[in-house]
Amino acid sequence: MANTQGRPTARVLWFGSARAVVRLTWARTVTPMLLVGMALLVLLPMLFSMVFAARGPLSGDPVQFLVERYDQLVLTIAVPILSLLLGTSAFAAESNDGTLMYLVTTTTPRWWIVLVRMLFAALLSAGLSSLAVWGAGRIATGSSDPLNVTRAFGWAAALGAATYAAGFTAVALITKRALVGGLAYVLFWEGILSSTFPALHFLSVRQWMLAVAASMTEATSKRLDAGPSLRAALIGSGTVAVVALIIATRRLARPRLSRIGN
Repeated sequence: MANTQGRPTARVLWFGSARAVVRLTWARTVTPMLLVGMALLVLLPMLFSMVFAARGPLSGDPVQFLVERYDQLVLTIAVPILSLLLGTSAFAAESNDGTLMYLVTTTTPRWWIVLVRMLFAALLSAGLSSLAVWGAGRIATGSSDPLNVTRAFGWAAALGAATYAAGFTAVALITKRALVGGLAYVLFWEGILSSTFPALHFLSVRQWMLAVAASMTEATSKRLDAGPSLRAALIGSGTVAVVALIIATRRLARPRLSRIGN
């Protein structure tokens, strides 16, 4: 009876601590300024679709339009920036004001704190990124989804957002300048280097997203044909998530907590 009675209690503790971490993360992450920024990122591709739809038949092929806008506006801008804002906000704020000390002195395992934070950032950024894709596609093509391009990029954006969020959550525990470092990474590595040198495609989250999209749509484009295989993309994404979890957990478990974020 003791073991039977103990199991529900363990579950309550795990999920109860997860709810507490999520509430704390929400309070430290979601601010009016952040909400405005995220709304603009989600609405940006939709505004371009509105212009496209307003021109009617003069706009051209909707599939090619969506492929280009999804890549340029969603995968290159909205997904990494949304993930960066959500992944770095909570730990960065707690590191700056010292409340991270209180969080790690609880009985909650460090890996569980990090995992819940990563899942929070990953799910929210993935949902917002997919919403940007769906909204743009709905405006441009109505209820139809020619060649499954919107569905393909929706899943691709969700995968990329989760991958970015995991990495940026770990970066927030490594340095207090996580936002600056993340922006530099997005601008130079994803925006310039990986686009210039094909050899770096296997190390680019953006190219992984394009690989996922290419595997789910029959649309043809140089953007979709230049990336790595779907298998390489999934392996790369999974590797980033696992490594980020390990690094963040070890960083959070260090005894000299005052050095976190320095």
